Amino acid sequence: MMEKQTEHGTAQAVPLLERVLTPLVRLCGAISALLVLVLLVLTACAIVMRYFVNQPLVWADQLLGYLLVAFVMLGLTEAYRNGTHIAIDMVADKLKGGWNRLRWIWSDFCVLLFALVVGISTYESISFARLFGSYSSGAIQIQTWVPQVPVLVGAGLMGLFALTRLISRLFQRD
Repeated sequence: MMEKQTEHGTAQAVPLLERVLTPLVRLCGAISALLVLVLLVLTACAIVMRYFVNQPLVWADQLLGYLLVAFVMLGLTEAYRNGTHIAIDMVADKLKGGWNRLRWIWSDFCVLLFALVVGISTYESISFARLFGSYSSGAIQIQTWVPQVPVLVGAGLMGLFALTRLISRLFQRD
């Protein structure tokens, strides 16, 4: 089994499922990083067209919104995997031993629960939109379920990764 370094420098075995999921998580993170560049270029083009050419891109704001959601949802599991997400650690870093382990188990459980809530509600929303064949309003006329797919993918991937980490933490030896 592979080993990785924890935040305290100790080696920890990486579970097989985490090793299997990691390339997919990293790919989604890379797509997310690429979307940041696309968002930047598209925003710059929209600004130039609106304020310097006086020909606003009427579709740009709607597309930027869709891409922003995709950027966040595809990148959040990579941030969770690396531990680069936003965290409040004033008290948590002071925990030792079993309390620290319990903190990580609770954290992974909360991430799993969040992913389940987002995933289930997004799946229901996509199912409803597909059933009624609804289309978006505005300059970009697409079925409303299409921009929701990255939310479902991100929630599903984050849920799988959180479940993997939770199982790993529950069965790891101290």
